[in-house]
Amino acid sequence: MYTRKIAMLIVAVVLLLLVSCGGSGGDGIAVTPQQPPPSSAALPITGDNAQDITATVLEAITSTVEIIDIVDVIGLPPIGASIPGLAKFAISDIFTQIVACDTGDATATWNDADNNLMISTGDTFDIVFAMCFSADTGTTLDGPTSLTNIVVTGDPFNQIAPWGLAMTFGFDNFSAMDSAGTAILDGDLALDMSSDDNVVISLSIATTSLTAQQSGISDTLTDYVLTEALDLNALTQLISTSGVLTSTLLEGSVTFETLEDFVVIGDDNPSAGQLLISDDTSSVLVTVVDNISVQLEIDFERDGTIDQTIVVTWAELDIG
Repeated sequence: MYTRKIAMLIVAVVLLLLVSCGGSGGDGIAVTPQQPPPSSAALPITGDNAQDITATVLEAITSTVEIIDIVDVIGLPPIGASIPGLAKFAISDIFTQIVACDTGDATATWNDADNNLMISTGDTFDIVFAMCFSADTGTTLDGPTSLTNIVVTGDPFNQIAPWGLAMTFGFDNFSAMDSAGTAILDGDLALDMSSDDNVVISLSIATTSLTAQQSGISDTLTDYVLTEALDLNALTQLISTSGVLTSTLLEGSVTFETLEDFVVIGDDNPSAGQLLISDDTSSVLVTVVDNISVQLEIDFERDGTIDQTIVVTWAELDIG
């Protein structure tokens, strides 16, 4: 689904910075646009399109969760080692080194608010890309990005509990281009992470507005909040979310709200949870049956009466 590119574009920015600085962490990520399939998700919600609309919304939610899963902004080995696949990147490694481009230019400015030469509360970062091309990924980045609203509590970088770290990623018509096309990101995404014991990590992701455009498709998340409690011992996640998704694929907007927390064990599909998706005239209640299947209860007139019930598998939803 297209909305996955919201997360991938942010990840590309961070990884490209790290790769261009000569840091560790792999070969980077290129943002490769894909031509969207013909949409069958146009509103209102019906028995014919409920599965596609559900998949579109869950994909948007999953995209923001993947920012956490792919980019460990704290860069703490114990956290990264507990969850397979986490890349351990510290913002101090990424944003305080010189940003290099094979062609083009990138200018990074670190406002060290208290002049202590450490990432601390009140610091800000501004990075302006001017057609900055990375040969490693075949991607060209253009436009301004920022990291603001940094709040550091305790010592999150050395994992001394209790600790907290908050920041806001900002994008101003920021573009990523490769041989397949161009993706454009505009808006902000706030991230807040904390732990009292280094066992349970509390996460929240929020945006007032974040828009991604690609291949003639535009997706916008507004008034979006996602909270997650991550137990590193049990490898379980409890996830709750709400917001509005406006998409040209939907030809309109839907509101979504978690009624029961999603429960995710390890890398498996959610095994429990309930999400209500609605527009002005219709709705679908998404109930997780187990890690194999999901029940969709569709209310055609949004009058409180379920008109059709469909059971689909997670594989059929094809999220991620």
